[in-house]
Amino acid sequence: MKKVIKNLAIGAILITSMSSCATIVAGGSPRITIDGDTKEPVTIITEKQTYPNVQLPYTVQVNRHHIDGQRIQIQSDKDSYRDVVLEKKVNSWTWGNILLGGLIGWSVDLITNCVSKPSKPNYFIEKRTE
Repeated sequence: MKKVIKNLAIGAILITSMSSCATIVAGGSPRITIDGDTKEPVTIITEKQTYPNVQLPYTVQVNRHHIDGQRIQIQSDKDSYRDVVLEKKVNSWTWGNILLGGLIGWSVDLITNCVSKPSKPNYFIEKRTE
């Protein structure tokens, strides 16, 4: 019994020491909020999912990989909107992970692409004037 507890404790310590802060805290698909000056429902199309007939503001999930340059389309029956183009920035949890988790934890963050996140949490859509 003592050996089992000892093995579990060692396993827990190894997992904790090799884990990555950014992946644990900010893992999964990043979320952003789309807002705009419209009362009609719109359809939001991301690389991750399509959100039909939603009222703004609306929070959507975006693809964690290839954040920089990722386009989000906004469609409506009446109006035409410019695409939202995402830019990335460094996730601040990454710096803590470099200090605490070392290269192994930082490598996990790189593999899961949790070292980056969208540069802004909110985006305001603009109507096309063409």
